[in-house]
Amino acid sequence: MRGTADGAGFSRRGQGIGHHDGDHMMTTSAQSVYRQVMGADFNLLAAELQRFHSMAGRALLTGRFSVQGPDSHAGRLVSALFALPKTAAETPFKFELDANPRQETWRRHFPDRSMVSRMQAAPGMLIERFGPIRFYFRLKTSEGQLSMLLQSVTVLGVPSPRFLMPKVSAHESGADGRLHFSVSAHLPVVGLLAEYRGYLELGPGA
Repeated sequence: MRGTADGAGFSRRGQGIGHHDGDHMMTTSAQSVYRQVMGADFNLLAAELQRFHSMAGRALLTGRFSVQGPDSHAGRLVSALFALPKTAAETPFKFELDANPRQETWRRHFPDRSMVSRMQAAPGMLIERFGPIRFYFRLKTSEGQLSMLLQSVTVLGVPSPRFLMPKVSAHESGADGRLHFSVSAHLPVVGLLAEYRGYLELGPGA
C-alpha cells in the first residue's frame, strides 16, 4: 500500500529549508529524505528501494521477519530500551511510515513491542533519532542495494566516544515487489543486541 502525498507546507517544489541539529545543518526540500541525502546516487537503487524511499504521507506495509536476540542479561536490557525485537522464527509484522520532506517516522510493530525512530537529512548524512540519541549514517549504494554506514552517535547532543559506539550493519535490496532488509547491532562489551532480516511487501508498481 503506497502512501499518499502530504503537501502541507511543501507546495514550493525545489525550494529547500535549512535548520541546525547540533553540529549538522539539517536540510529539507520537496524531495524525500533519502533522495536529499543520496542525490544522484538515489537513481542507482533498485526500483523497489526507490519506490519505498519516495513514499510520502502515511502508509501501512506488511511483511515477515526473523530475529536473533541477545543472549546476555545486559544485552536484553539495552535491547528492551530501544524496543528491539526478541528472538523469533519467521513471523509477520507491520510497518507504519509517516513521511514528508522534513522527516520520516518509522514504526515497526513486532509481535511483542513496537520500535519507533525518526529519519532526517543532513548534508551527505542520514540522521536516525531514538529519543535523545542520534545515529549519523552515510548511505552507500552498490549494484542496486543500499548500505547504511554508521559514522557517529550523540546522546543529548554529546558525541559518543568511538570505543563506546555500537557496531551497526544495515542493508536493503529489492526484488519481486519486495524490500528486503538485514540489520544487526552489537554494543562493545555487551555484545549482540539484535540481528534481524526479512522483507516488506510493496505491492504492484515496484
